Amino acid sequence: MEFRLNDEQRDLQQTLRDFVERHASGKVVRDAAELGDGFAAPVWLRLTGEMELTGLAIDPLYGGTGASFVEVGIALEELGRSLVPVPFLVTVTAAHALGGPGVDAERSAPLLDQISGGCVATVSLDENNVRPTGASGAVTLNGQLNHVLDSAHAAFLIAAVEDDDGSALYGIDLGASGVVVQAHATMDQTRRQATIRLTDAPATRLTPGGDAGAAAVERARQILSVALACEAVGAAARCLEITVAYLGERVQFGRPIGSFQALKHRCADLFVALESARSTAAYASWVVDGAPQELPTVAPLSQLVCGEALLQIASESIQLHGGIGFTWEHDAHYFFKRAKSTELLSGGNRHLRRLVGQRAGII
Repeated sequence: MEFRLNDEQRDLQQTLRDFVERHASGKVVRDAAELGDGFAAPVWLRLTGEMELTGLAIDPLYGGTGASFVEVGIALEELGRSLVPVPFLVTVTAAHALGGPGVDAERSAPLLDQISGGCVATVSLDENNVRPTGASGAVTLNGQLNHVLDSAHAAFLIAAVEDDDGSALYGIDLGASGVVVQAHATMDQTRRQATIRLTDAPATRLTPGGDAGAAAVERARQILSVALACEAVGAAARCLEITVAYLGERVQFGRPIGSFQALKHRCADLFVALESARSTAAYASWVVDGAPQELPTVAPLSQLVCGEALLQIASESIQLHGGIGFTWEHDAHYFFKRAKSTELLSGGNRHLRRLVGQRAGII
């Protein structure tokens, strides 16, 4: 594989970085997180309308551009730099789940068309207590889905459900009768969550049962892990940039504190962690299409490495900013909260280590 971006990928990266600087400033993020409902709607409309960004993950047959996950990873990293509260991560995860092997193309096509048109989709891929009733295809679901990301503004949900034939992916219209979306308070205000209660809610089974259905569910989980890894790299990079800039401006004992050797060493350690994470995320993005047989091991590994790097950098950033870093007025706490929410989304780093060890044959 080639770790360096080609010309088109660099153009995409720069276009998105310019877009974020113009339309997703710190004030936009703070207003959406603290004064609004955790959704920067004007930014999302521009991303999906002017830039057609959700189409990156979708086949041209359904109105997308058919890009590889490397391009999707670039977009996730650039949006992660600003922590702008838009549901791009869950929407592209849903798109990849719908376009993956084992998914019924006829049933998934209308949902992919909706995503390419700019609608919000979300996913719930953890174990849950939802159970289906009815015949194959159109069924009803009863139960509860917890900690569903960005669901308050989503049109539909892709959920992993256990039925008589094993794990399968189901599509759920969140505007249908029998569906109640209840938002709840979250530590990370830039990534809202909700509880979804289903009472005889209509749903469409998207995958067969048995091994094919279980494989589709597991692949969707792996895509989410790689997406979280790419986003974490962007957040970590921006967090370190802000910290280094502050160390060059803050003067103590007549000189910038960034000139003190002890702080130089700490920043060097953070830079090493960031570059290790960047390489890991780049490889994982390539593996999605280039070597999918490696994805079961590489996906949780990428989320572990990149998530830990973000947590380390965000924690150190608060310390290196001194007193101002501990205040609500500074943005350092947003990066720390994003790091913690990323860590917990897949069961925590201990769970990810165990998963990597098992799949790599170490334990």
